[in-house]
Amino acid sequence: MSQTSSFPFFGNTNQFQSNNKSNKFNLKTILDFSTLQPRVQNHLKNVYTCLLGATLCATLGICLSMNGWLNYPRLAVFASIITSVWLFTLDFNARTQMQCFGLMSATALFTGIYLSPLINVAINVDPQIVMTAFLMTTIIFVCFTLSALLTKKRTYLYLGGLLATGSSIMLLLSLMNLFGRSQLIFNINLYFGLAIACGYVLYDTQLIIERANNGDMHYVKHALLLFTDLVDIFVRILIILIKNSTNKEKKNKNR
Repeated sequence: MSQTSSFPFFGNTNQFQSNNKSNKFNLKTILDFSTLQPRVQNHLKNVYTCLLGATLCATLGICLSMNGWLNYPRLAVFASIITSVWLFTLDFNARTQMQCFGLMSATALFTGIYLSPLINVAINVDPQIVMTAFLMTTIIFVCFTLSALLTKKRTYLYLGGLLATGSSIMLLLSLMNLFGRSQLIFNINLYFGLAIACGYVLYDTQLIIERANNGDMHYVKHALLLFTDLVDIFVRILIILIKNSTNKEKKNKNR
């Protein structure tokens, strides 16, 4: 009698091994982007490469501002608005390509400069907060991006109306808080804004894919959309961590 038939309770060993192999985590299957057209895949590579470059420029802006160079955060806000609007008005072609790259880099650099006061506050509270916020932002951004890329149907495009409504509510809450100074409204705006920012990652990612399918290959402009989402998530997570760390210190002092 064979060994497998002597122990029917354990079943067929070969079958168990084959089932075990099929249940193994397959990263290639999860990261299968074959549903996207080759030109769209290439476009997305350019978008995320440009996004990485913008993140590095923003980091440079933070470092320069914190070391006393270009330490004009208020002017940087207006400068970033001007350069980003200018970028969106340009067509992307061989003649304007370098200009688009320059405007994108400038926008990211100015963004880093006006974020430097918040980074300074975080470092004074706890130096580890900045790195924690960056890692959390990266994880959230990557997860929502993969969700948008791997969804065959462009269902997240229907979020546009909800996100616009949510943004309007956030604006209204911000205006109310200017006069009322309510901690409750501030917290609602903070956490609700984080959810809205995550929703925009889903929406903008699928919007970029849809536009690329329709021939819009302005990957610098598309990268700026995602960079704005990334910064929004990072800022809100950083504020949440600062607030939680400050409250924790107050509780420890009151003991």
